[in-house]
Amino acid sequence: MGYSGGTLVPMASSMARRLALVFACIAAAMVVAVPAAQARTIYTLTGHGWGHGIGLSQYGALGYAQHGWAYDAILAHYYQGTTLSALPNSVQMRVQLASGRASYSISGASKVTVVDEGGSTTKKLPAGSYRVERGTSGRLRVIDAPTNARVVKHLTGPVRLSGSQALRVDSTVGMGWAHDHWHGALRVIRSGSSLMLVDVVPLEYYLRGVVPSEMPASWLASALRAQAVAARSYAVATRHPTSLFDAYADTRSQVYGPIEHEAAASTAAVSATAHQVLWYSGNVAVGFFSSSSGGWTASEQAAWGSGGEPYLVPVRDRYDGAQGLNPNHTWPTRVLTPRGLARAIGLSGKVRSVDLTVDGPSQRVTHATFHTRKADHGYSGPGAESALGLRSNYFRIVGVTFAGPTRAIAGSPFALTGRVWPLPHHRVSLLVHDGPGQPWTTAENRLSLTANGRFSTSIHPKQNKVYRLGLPAGAVSPRQSIAVGPALTLVRSGKAFRVTIYPVLPGATLTLQRHRLGGWKAVAHATVGSGGHARFGVSGTKGRWRVSFGGDAQHAGSHSPTLTSPKLWQG
Repeated sequence: MGYSGGTLVPMASSMARRLALVFACIAAAMVVAVPAAQARTIYTLTGHGWGHGIGLSQYGALGYAQHGWAYDAILAHYYQGTTLSALPNSVQMRVQLASGRASYSISGASKVTVVDEGGSTTKKLPAGSYRVERGTSGRLRVIDAPTNARVVKHLTGPVRLSGSQALRVDSTVGMGWAHDHWHGALRVIRSGSSLMLVDVVPLEYYLRGVVPSEMPASWLASALRAQAVAARSYAVATRHPTSLFDAYADTRSQVYGPIEHEAAASTAAVSATAHQVLWYSGNVAVGFFSSSSGGWTASEQAAWGSGGEPYLVPVRDRYDGAQGLNPNHTWPTRVLTPRGLARAIGLSGKVRSVDLTVDGPSQRVTHATFHTRKADHGYSGPGAESALGLRSNYFRIVGVTFAGPTRAIAGSPFALTGRVWPLPHHRVSLLVHDGPGQPWTTAENRLSLTANGRFSTSIHPKQNKVYRLGLPAGAVSPRQSIAVGPALTLVRSGKAFRVTIYPVLPGATLTLQRHRLGGWKAVAHATVGSGGHARFGVSGTKGRWRVSFGGDAQHAGSHSPTLTSPKLWQG
């Protein structure tokens, strides 16, 4: 005769008794309360590239140059259907170096010619340092900087300054340049209540300052030449003849640097491609370029939501990694909590899920919706890029929810549940390891996901386990640590207590406990035998009894269901 959970169970034979005890052990464990599953969600943000991704990728151009491509082949790849030929006429660029200033300090190593383009004054000044500013009447004047004397006054403007040698601008202009020399003539223009400084420079000299500012001059010649043609094409195609200037000297157009910033290799690239631009249907093509495409270039629609030049279509950019030199080809993975993601996007509370609309050909996000408890927050792809402080809109946010109990009894099945969203295109597996320092192995090769990314799988581990999901594209899964205690069954066996433990733990120490006033008290100890049994030969009295296991390196502590003894017996 024996008890399972306090119920009398008949035993037909020795073998039947052993089998019944094992099954009773598991069944009894199922009546022990298992802690409710605890869900945890994390978001993985991954991405590629830097910049809008339209047209030429600078790192991609370097990668193609590393693989032996000539500059014209590189350009044909990025600007589909264009042709390469020279401009029919010379071009002057008007580049805004600075605006919103009260004056500009300019020096010349040779005579400085001052021309009032709005009046009739022309004057040659000796080499020296000068300051152009507004006079009290609103007109412009030229001041000798060392003496503060007015050397030219009552100028209507714009005022043009030039010399036989390049002039030096001592004011800080452009991307922080100061005390540097610039090709061409310098024009000071009244703009509202302040002054603007514009460099009027031949296109080819302008490019000498652009190419090394946009691409390292140490890069391969064919990459530099492709950059020179793209920059030249962009400059010509985006000029503004009816405005005060054609281009900014910073990233709003192309970065333009002074003579001191020029480099022999980049100047050679400009010379080798002199006057060459990209053409499409009789017009100069806009040579958009950015630092890194991340592996696929973008269309204007995908990057900005507008435009659609037929030569600016997405293409695979297989060498954008530039043999490992590109730090932005693939971004470092960011892992965010629901609250952390909300904070990153500028929302309160927690993000419950994210929906992304992706342009297939370019892989860019065109729309993103962040769902919180209170509302759904929609952004354009570039809007989400800006709000999150990302380097491009070629990004992904994968939300993974994983839930399971923190404790379990060996052999008792329970569910691991969760969600992966957006729904991945590749398989999601269940991985497991036995603790710190142990390798991850596959517990389930392919989880079955519903259309909304949810899954549920049943497991019944025999010892402590840690689970996570195996996910594609670098997505990170929460980890679920489950402390698994052995299943224990306590029964009366004659005038003794008999215990069965599952899984079998030979040599483990078990403790018989009796419930008394104030809690459970230890009565006796016994060692588990090779068959998974232990016996307590103690005198019994009526009351409540159980057996406990204190735990070891692979198992959590556990105890049997309570056995109620209805009467006294003597051992």
